[in-house]
This record gives sequence, structure tokens and C-alpha cells, in this order.
Amino acid sequence: MSSTQIEENITEDKNLTSVSVNDLIVGRVIQFPIYDLHGVLLLAENSEITQERKRAMRQHGVLEVRISQEDFRRVTVNAGLTNLGPTTIGFDEALTKRIDTIIDGGLMALKNDGPAVKNDVVFLGRKGYNQQKRKELIEQHKSNGKALGDMISEVMHGEKINGSMVSTMAAHYLKEMTTDTDNVLTSVIDQFQDDDIASRSMEVSLLAMAIGIEMDLDADNTRNLAIAGLIHDWGMMKVPPEIRSTDKKLNSLELLEIQKHPIYSLEMLQHVSALPTVIPVIAYQVHERMNGKGYPRGRRGLSIHPLARILQVADAFVGMTSKRPYRPALMRYAAMECLIRQARENYVDSKVVRTLLRVQSLFPIGSFVQLSDESIAQVTRRNQDYYTEPIVTRIQNASGDLVDREADENLIDLHEEVDLHVTHALPTPGSGEINYSEDSYFSSLNS
Repeated sequence: MSSTQIEENITEDKNLTSVSVNDLIVGRVIQFPIYDLHGVLLLAENSEITQERKRAMRQHGVLEVRISQEDFRRVTVNAGLTNLGPTTIGFDEALTKRIDTIIDGGLMALKNDGPAVKNDVVFLGRKGYNQQKRKELIEQHKSNGKALGDMISEVMHGEKINGSMVSTMAAHYLKEMTTDTDNVLTSVIDQFQDDDIASRSMEVSLLAMAIGIEMDLDADNTRNLAIAGLIHDWGMMKVPPEIRSTDKKLNSLELLEIQKHPIYSLEMLQHVSALPTVIPVIAYQVHERMNGKGYPRGRRGLSIHPLARILQVADAFVGMTSKRPYRPALMRYAAMECLIRQARENYVDSKVVRTLLRVQSLFPIGSFVQLSDESIAQVTRRNQDYYTEPIVTRIQNASGDLVDREADENLIDLHEEVDLHVTHALPTPGSGEINYSEDSYFSSLNS
């Protein structure tokens, strides 16, 4: 068959439809091949859509592709739904007014009706991770990430969905948190692409849960915190892809478009049933700031829901430690430095940041450090109040040789070691992470 015939077949195939490359959702796996408009194969079946692949298509002048009807709804965003022209913004003023009335009326008190979840949390000391459980957790993260992505896609296409699946996810993770919080938190690090909104929200949700548990929340409040974390950024899918995925620093107008996404999230949640009534309030306020310099309403202090204040911190940490097209990821230690300064300058709740130190230490779990004997270690467990002396696993000796990570002498509680301490925080090997700077700090305020 000639190339002309192939092109005609692809163009005329009624099972294929043309879509913009911009509308392809990063992180989705296609069941059928993707072609350019001339019938040239671009992605084979079972390929994952990545930002790099989309960028490569655009660089080669491919702005529109042909995909199967079966894949269309799952892997694309309807461009009409993201049009931000004045006739299609369509904010539901009654909806936002109702939420604002709840906030203005002070109807946001948080109280526990049951015992604190923290009472059931197991502190494991120097014990290593259960590797079989870790594999199960990673598979669960991937499965949940796909399910959340499908839910977002259905809402974006105007469908009504049942949110009980999100509540089930929250309940499952709550149980896992009490068994081994550190394993749960580290198992989600680097498992997803940084621009995968659904999966990134999972990392935010899990970190927020850990903070909430440490702040003595009961099971109901902890689950609500987790649910809000899983859905709070859905509105980002209505922000134009060219702004959401830009490889340059956003200008003021582009930032304004980003700042509309909590309202989009609020509207999308009207299509989701079986969610606790407090969830929209929390999700709506995640990007507010304690000093009133946040969005979408510039709320401050006690007019921000307590659970939203926890999510503010978790979302900021995950945002700073995620790579963006226009900047590298911050080292996890550098992100902690930024948050401590933000707390000092009243951008975020200082009580929440202090709790975050207890949850993952000043040298966050999952990060790498150099010890005073010049060996290299990875932080594996928090050490409660001793947040400058976490529990670490030595991975390399002073000579640069790899060591047996399972050996008892390499599982180290730094609080118990008189002559051993952290001298430097290190970037994750091969990650390109950057250290704290004034530029990185001010960039963090726009996350």
C-alpha cells in the first residue's frame, strides 16, 4: 500500500477523530495508536502520553493528531470547556456566594467527635520498610491515580459522577497511615509525572493526612482532609494547557488564569455526589494565605478553614518539590526552609509547619544527607520531636562505596548517636533539584 493510500485511510477512518495535541492529557495510556494527519504513526498502542512526547510533536510541527473514538473521552480535554472567553467562564455566582456566606458566618469550627487517630499510629523507630507492603502501596497509588484521572475526565465532559470512590480511597489510606506513615509517604514520591494533576493531588492528600493525624484529628476529619486533598486541584484542567504547561515564568495575566482554578474546582464538584458537605469549602480555600495575600478571595487567618490551612502547607511542599517546565524542583530540605520562612512571614499557619517538622523532620523523609563521618544516607523515618535528628539509612561510606542498607549498623537513629549528625542536605541523585535561594523563595509564593 502506498503512503498516499495510508494517508487516505487514516484521514477517512470513521473510528478516528482529530484533536489538538494541547488537549491530550498527560499521564493517560492510549489503547490504540495515535497518528498525525498524514497517517504517520506517532504513538503506538499502550503508550503513555507524556509532556516530552507532546512537546516533541509540537516541535515537529504536529499540532493536531488522529486518535481512536475509544480513546477520545479518556485521554482528551474538550477544548470548549477550557475556553476562558467572557461568554464561557460561567462562574456560578450563587454557588460562590453560598460558600462565602458559610465562611463569613464563621460556620467553620472544627471539632472531633471521636478519638484522635494518632492514638492508633505505630511508631516503628529504626525498623525498615516492609518491601512487600511498599510494592502494594505503589500499585495502589497508580490504580487510584488512574481512577481519579478518569473521574476528572468524566466531569470535564459534563457527566455526573459518584464521589464515594474518593471516600473509599481516603478510608484505605487512613488505615495504612496508622500502620506505617513513613512508608506510605515515601512510597508516593517520584511515582508520577509532575504535571499529572490527579496523581500529584494524591501526594498532597497523603502528606496532609499525616499532618492532620499529628495534629490530633479524629478519623472523620482526617478522611475529609484526605478527600479535599484528592480533589482540590481538579479545576486546573480548565486552565488552558499553554498556560498550565508553559516552559517560561508566568506573567501577571497568566497567573490570574491560574488563580481562577479553585472556582473551577468548586463548580466541577457540583457534578460529584456523595461528598461530605464541608469538602467544597476546604477545596475552595487551599490557595488562600494567612496574611490575606492568597486567592481566590484574599481570606486571612481564622476565616480560612482549619483543614484548608493544613492543605495549604502540604500543597506548597509538594508544589515546590515538583519539577515545572519553567524551573527545576527544589530539594526537599530547601522546601522546608521556604515553608519555615513563609510561616515566619505569616503566609501559612505556623502551627501546621511546626507539625510538618514532626511529620517528616527538617531533613524530610525520602531526602538524602551527608553525615559527619562523610558517609551518605537517606532519611527513612521521622523521629518525632527530634526533627533535626531523623532516622536514616546509610547507603554509601566515606570512600564512596555502596554499603548493605539492611545491615543493622546502617540503620541509624541520629538522636541516639552522640558523634554523628547531618552536615549537609543533598539533592536526590540525578534529579537536578536546586537549593534554597531568594528566587526560589519568591517563586514559592506564586505556587
